[in-house]
Amino acid sequence: MSDRRYRPSLLGGLLWTGLGIIFLLRNFGIGPDVWSLAARYWPILLILLGLGKVIDYYRQKEGVSLRVGEIIGILFLVMVGTLITKATQSHVGRIFRELPISIGGTPVRPGEWFGTSYSYTEEKSYALTASTPVRIENSYGSVVVSPGSDQEVKVRIRKVVYQNDESRAKAIGAEIKVEAGPEGQAEAASFLVKTNRDALASKDYRFNTDLEVLVPPKTEVKVENSFGEVRVANLEGRLELGTTHNDLEIRDCTGEFIASNHYGDSRFINLTGNLTVDARGRVNAETIKGNVTVTDEFHPVEIRDVDGTLTVTNTESSVSVEKVSKPVVISARGSQVTVSALGSTLKLATSHRRVQVSGVAADVEAETSYLSATIKDVKGKTTVRSNSDRLTFEDVGALDVKAQGTAVTASNVSGPADIETTMRDVELNDFSSACKVVSQFGDITLSPRTLGKGEINVKGKNGAIELYIPEGAAFEIQANARNGRVLSDYAGLLPAEAGPDLGTLNGRVKSGGPKIVLDSEYGNIQLRTRGAEKAENSSN
Repeated sequence: MSDRRYRPSLLGGLLWTGLGIIFLLRNFGIGPDVWSLAARYWPILLILLGLGKVIDYYRQKEGVSLRVGEIIGILFLVMVGTLITKATQSHVGRIFRELPISIGGTPVRPGEWFGTSYSYTEEKSYALTASTPVRIENSYGSVVVSPGSDQEVKVRIRKVVYQNDESRAKAIGAEIKVEAGPEGQAEAASFLVKTNRDALASKDYRFNTDLEVLVPPKTEVKVENSFGEVRVANLEGRLELGTTHNDLEIRDCTGEFIASNHYGDSRFINLTGNLTVDARGRVNAETIKGNVTVTDEFHPVEIRDVDGTLTVTNTESSVSVEKVSKPVVISARGSQVTVSALGSTLKLATSHRRVQVSGVAADVEAETSYLSATIKDVKGKTTVRSNSDRLTFEDVGALDVKAQGTAVTASNVSGPADIETTMRDVELNDFSSACKVVSQFGDITLSPRTLGKGEINVKGKNGAIELYIPEGAAFEIQANARNGRVLSDYAGLLPAEAGPDLGTLNGRVKSGGPKIVLDSEYGNIQLRTRGAEKAENSSN
C-alpha cells in the first residue's frame, strides 16, 4: 500500500475562486445576472466534478474513490440547483431580482444611502439661447428635464444629506452647489449643468443630489448620470441620455433618441423620431414613430406599436413584439420570443426557448435551435433553418424548412412546401401546391387539401411514408419502396412486387393532375384516401 497522502484536486479550489469573483463583481453591478445564469447552467458544476475525478484518476494512478461527503455534496447541489431554477422561473423569483431592496423597512437602491437624512432645496436660473445644446452631469441622484422658457435654463436642486446631526447636515448642504455655464468653443459650444460633487469627494460626505432642469422646448439635451433616475418629457430636439442602476424614461418627445441604461428599467412612450437603446435592464417601448434599435442582455424587452423598422438583440431573457409596420430583425440567443401583428418582414435567430409568431404580412426567415416554435398566419414565404427543434406551422404561404433532428408539423400551406429533416417525423396537412419532403429516420405523413399543378416528391429513409389523396382527384403516381412494401387503399391502384426487396406502384387516375413520386428506403409506403383519414379521426 502506498504511503502517499491523498492529494486533492486543484479543480475544486479554482471553481470556488471563480464563483466568488463572479458574485463579487455582480455586487458591484458588473457582469450578468448570476442567478439567471445559475438557474440554467448549474449542471455544469456536476460536469466539472466528474472531470476533476477523471484528472485525479490519471494523476494518482491508484484509482479514485467517491467519499460519503462528496455524495452528500452532489445531492445538495442537485437540490439547490433545481430550487434556483424553479425560483427564477416563478413570479416570486422575478420580484426578488427587482430593485430596490428593503433594509429596515426602507427601500434602498444601489447608490443611495440609508439612515437619518435632511433635505435642502435651491433654485437658480441662467440665460441661454434656444439653439445652445444643454449637457447635464450628475451622479447619486435623479435628473428630470422638462420644457421651460426659450431664453433660460432653470435648475432646481434637492440636496439630501445623510447625517445624524442636523446642524452638521445643514453645513454640508451649504457646501453642495450647482455649477453651470458655457463650455466649448464656437459652434461646438454647449451649456453645462452639474454639481460640485467631485470637489467634495475628499471630504467623505454622504449625500444625493436630485436635479430638476427646465430647458427651452426645442433644445438638444445630453444627460450623463449614474446611480440615479432620468426622466425627460415634452421636448423637441435630440436627446442622449445615460444612467445606471435606476429607471430611465422618455415620454411625449420629438427628435432623435439615444439611451443607455445598465441595471435599471427603461421606458419610451409616444416618441416621434429614431430610438437607439443600449440596456442591461427591462426595456419597454410603446407608440414610436421612427426606427427602433434595442440591445439588451438578461432582461425582458417589450415593444409595441412602432411605425418604422425594429432591430432587437437580446440574450437569456424574453422578447415581446407587437404591431410593427416595417421590417423586424430579432437576434435572441436563449430568449423566449413572442411576435404578432407585423406589417412587413421578420428575421429571427434564437435558441433554447419557446417561440410564437403570428400575423406577419410578408416573409419570415428564422434560424432556430433546441426549442419549440409555432409560426402561423404568415402571408409571405416562411424560411426556417433548424436544429433539434419542434416546429409547428399554421396558415402560411410558401414553406422552406432545412433542419436536423427537428419535428415538423404544418397545416394550411398555400404555397410550395420544401421540407428536409432528420431523426423526427414530418406531418403536412391541407396544402394545395407543390410539395417536396426529404426525411431520414422519421415518418412522413401528407394530406393535401387539393391536388394542384405542382409535383409531390417525397423521399424517406428508415421511415414510413403515408399519403392521403383527396377524393375524386386526378394524378399520376410512381412509388418505390426498397426494403419495404407499397400498400394502397385507393381503388384502381394496386401495387406490384418487383422483387423480394422492392415494392412498386405506377399508375394514373383520371386525366391531368400532378405527378406524385414517392421513394422509400427501409420503410413502407401507404397510399390512402382522405375519406379514410376522416373516418379514423372520428373513431379516435
